[in-house]
Amino acid sequence: METVVVGESGESADSEEREVCGAAPGEERPLHHPTYTEMMALDIADSTQVYTAFLVLLDLLEARNWKDVTYKGSEELQLVYLQGCPGEQEEMEVVVPMPVQMTLSHERIRRIMECVCDQNEKEFTLAVVDSDSTVVYYQLTNGFVVPDPPDVAEEADSKQCKKRRRKFQR
Repeated sequence: METVVVGESGESADSEEREVCGAAPGEERPLHHPTYTEMMALDIADSTQVYTAFLVLLDLLEARNWKDVTYKGSEELQLVYLQGCPGEQEEMEVVVPMPVQMTLSHERIRRIMECVCDQNEKEFTLAVVDSDSTVVYYQLTNGFVVPDPPDVAEEADSKQCKKRRRKFQR
């Protein structure tokens, strides 16, 4: 939160006297987080998209404990995307932040996938951010993905369910 110091005459002090809440009187501090300032320097025209990417970056680092999270800008697509390692994994994943009000077409998703993904792996995580900073993650892939085989316990439950269905069908 930015605070503008007002002088004795009631006039607003200019940038030389600006302070951030919590700063000691006379202490100079940056007005924004350094990473956010760096992200704003990218050639992305939509500042909402940059702010959304910053919120997702903070969520990945602080709430989800990702490692080695970096950001990259795509001038072609006018978006910022993130790369990092979730938890203890060593494989990098791509996260594309989007504000909730932005609409996506199939063509736009395909262009994003071609731009941000490796040639071998065509998948990324779409992070949709609401106005209250809620983040919802969706895993998007190129084509269908075969699910992992069920656990043995699930198979036993499935057999019991089949027996019950047969019993009720009689």
